[in-house]
Amino acid sequence: MYGLFKLLNISYKENMKFGLMVEQDTRNIGDDIQAYVTKRFLPKVDYYVDRNHIDEFIPSTEEKVAVITNGWFLQYTLNWPPSPYIKPLPISMHFTYKDWFWDTTDRAYHLQGYGLEYLKSIEPIGCRDSHTLKLLSEKGVKTEYTGCMTLTLQPFDNIEKGNYICAVDVSKEVVDQIRKTTDMEVKEITHIVPEDYYKLPWDERMKNVEKLLKVYQGAKAVVSYRLHCALPCLALGTPTILLNEDYRNDRFGDYTKYIESCSEEDFISGKVKYDYNNIPKHDDGWKELRNNLIKRCEEFVKQSEQEDGKYENDISIKDYKKYVIEKSNWLKSATLESYERYTKKKEKLAKAEINIKEIEIEKNQRIEEIGKEKQEAEYSRDYFKKEFEQAVKEIDNYKRELEAIKNSKWWKLREKIKGEN
Repeated sequence: MYGLFKLLNISYKENMKFGLMVEQDTRNIGDDIQAYVTKRFLPKVDYYVDRNHIDEFIPSTEEKVAVITNGWFLQYTLNWPPSPYIKPLPISMHFTYKDWFWDTTDRAYHLQGYGLEYLKSIEPIGCRDSHTLKLLSEKGVKTEYTGCMTLTLQPFDNIEKGNYICAVDVSKEVVDQIRKTTDMEVKEITHIVPEDYYKLPWDERMKNVEKLLKVYQGAKAVVSYRLHCALPCLALGTPTILLNEDYRNDRFGDYTKYIESCSEEDFISGKVKYDYNNIPKHDDGWKELRNNLIKRCEEFVKQSEQEDGKYENDISIKDYKKYVIEKSNWLKSATLESYERYTKKKEKLAKAEINIKEIEIEKNQRIEEIGKEKQEAEYSRDYFKKEFEQAVKEIDNYKRELEAIKNSKWWKLREKIKGEN
């Protein structure tokens, strides 16, 4: 129909379609919690856009699709930037150098070239954490700190507080410690879903999320190391203890001022003790983040509803060609560099193994030398001990002989004559 209107040079407006950012084959229901939260802002869901394959998205018709692009980008960094069919609201985004396949410690392929150009074309980028804000700012991208979308959750109606604690994906030692310090029921919960979970329809997956969130809201307290358990609980008003470790600070660090937190070691050892009826309260500055997120999302949806959803081919084909060429070069470069890095690591490992063998040989030689030195020292000790004991015996003999001489008649006569003179 649109093609006919174009041929006749008649103005034609299509309503903007909306896409929901998801992770189709996730093993972590925390990803579905983020989708559930975002879905509440959309007037409808026309498409589900897989975050880990965001570059592959193609709508059923030539049209732009409005998407709130929040979440972790990306587990597969070469799947960036997004499809040109997407009109994004870049908000609550987390970027990292890490990739499930590529070692990108010293080179982020998704944060240079066309990938970087794309970010600059949609700036400012709303960052979920200070780590992402710093990372993108260093690349010359305009950024703003928005916090996580899960903060926008609103408490459900008619949920009464129960007399239980949720222990979410924590160790047995943590669960045991909770049970030692309270008589309340401890519900052990996991965010890990079955391998075939992706086969469930989205309506069912969203129902599972809502059911879980209501359990969290009804809890007296929640203990977890999962960010997308702790933050939803914060938004729902459930006291939460976040078990944080230093290596998670790139994702968790910004939120410990809002949520009670401690290390797992301190929790298990009892160094930090809690009254689960009175968990310490913290700064409520997160509410300002929530309000700003809600405002941004509502404005984006309202603006998108008023815009034309037509897809302009003549401009996008040019951009997409550039994108494909750039991406091809990325992939070649990534493959080559990863191979070279693997080769260097293999060589380094081989050298390390040789060094370990040499050190082992040297150590064994030294042990042998020390053993010989010990034997020689023990021999010398035994020899001088015998010499000393012999000398003591001889001295004792000399003393006895001297005493015998002193007691002899001859010695006494000598002493008497010596006295008279």
